Amino acid sequence: MRRAMFNPRRAMLPLAVAVMLSACGGSSSDPAPAAQTQQYPVVYGGPSAPTADVGRDGDFFINATTGEMYGPKTAGAWPTATVSLVGPAGPGGATGATGATGATGATGATGAAGSPGAVGAPGPAGATGATGPAGATGATGAAGPAGPAGPQGPAGPTGATGATGTAGATGATGATGATGATGPASYEVSWSLASTNVVAAGTWSVSTIGQGLNRSSGKFVQLLSQSCANGTFRAATLGTPAAGQTHQFTLYRAAGPNPLDAQLSATAYSCQLDSTSRSCTVSGAAGFSAGDALELVWTNSATVAEQTPPGPIGIAFSCQ
Repeated sequence: MRRAMFNPRRAMLPLAVAVMLSACGGSSSDPAPAAQTQQYPVVYGGPSAPTADVGRDGDFFINATTGEMYGPKTAGAWPTATVSLVGPAGPGGATGATGATGATGATGATGAAGSPGAVGAPGPAGATGATGPAGATGATGAAGPAGPAGPQGPAGPTGATGATGTAGATGATGATGATGATGPASYEVSWSLASTNVVAAGTWSVSTIGQGLNRSSGKFVQLLSQSCANGTFRAATLGTPAAGQTHQFTLYRAAGPNPLDAQLSATAYSCQLDSTSRSCTVSGAAGFSAGDALELVWTNSATVAEQTPPGPIGIAFSCQ
């Protein structure tokens, strides 16, 4: 069944004529009215419902999409109620003749390859082929590893004991060798600081009985009784210096035989005791002569008594 199509222009024509005739107020034989300004209604159209800014009061609007007519516009607004200008559907027309077959379209692009199909069942086993010719003889393989040693055989019988030989003659006593040369004499001097020593931090000259004399006031010295080619300088504490506390010991020397105070200078014999090194030893060439003056210089950052726990400190120098 065919549906009657709505034509907005055809629907608007009778309405426009009707509006114009009502505005004229009668036939042309009537006397002309007095001159006056008159606003005629206007019929608008569009593809959708009218908006408030379209038309003036008294105008009409036709929605060309739905065939609905709005109006008249009143007080600046279009009424929500509409009048449908679409008539009832007409009867269906007769079926048209079948059109001619269209031309064949162009071949489309090749589609994507499909996923592989399932593997088919194995075919029947083929007949056994003829035996091929014999291959050439291969190279001789490397020799295998040696086998394990066999078990030890049984011990043979003990042989007969041989005859005892005659004792040889006693040899003559050798001559006494010459007496070797006397080795060099050794020299040693030592110092000791009591665990109760409360000498304040500073630089001190130490006597062999553990007294300390400020070097700016005077010095304690020892005179060497012999020359020394090599020497060993040692220091150790039976206490433990606290962290940051140090006791530095250095051997000073003034050359003899007439040493002077002003000649005292530090030697290479020097070592330090602290919280991680509670003993130290320095050995090496001395080059001292008999009559040289030796002084022990002590530089401390804390008293001996401040060790934790406290303990005495011993210092010694020996040479040959």
